[in-house]
Amino acid sequence: MFSRILLATDFSEQAEQAYPWAARLAVSNKGKVILMHALEDDLVATAPVFANYMAPGALDLGNYRAEFRAGARKALESAAEQLRALGAEVEVLLVEIGKPSHAIATTAKETSCSVIVISTHGRGGLAHLLLGSTAEKVVRMAPVPVLTVHEGDLARADGDE
Repeated sequence: MFSRILLATDFSEQAEQAYPWAARLAVSNKGKVILMHALEDDLVATAPVFANYMAPGALDLGNYRAEFRAGARKALESAAEQLRALGAEVEVLLVEIGKPSHAIATTAKETSCSVIVISTHGRGGLAHLLLGSTAEKVVRMAPVPVLTVHEGDLARADGDE
């Protein structure tokens, strides 16, 4: 039923909690995880995420975007290895088409995915009101079902109740 699973990640600890869910869906359906990251237009805001994957001096403005792409690709490969260790077949995609919510919904359609798996950060109150929720926007825009994983949601092994 779910032969192509789109797993959207921002490489946060919360995002990693969705990895076992996507891997389990792929393995149980003999499918593939399409692991994607939407590279933000605002690269300054995402600098801390890729700090460990970028070369020293990467903030040279001439190489700025290229270094972010390279850092994101390395981070995607690292995440893909985590999924492969869980037994999933994985394809990686770095997407640069606007806001992450739009990029995720568009990528799901363009790659013929049958489900989207995404974590939620659990912001509430004023932070949610001001910042919005990528996961919430994806749920509203998605052309396919969306599985949202909250902090503490654990994917159980086969046979667990």
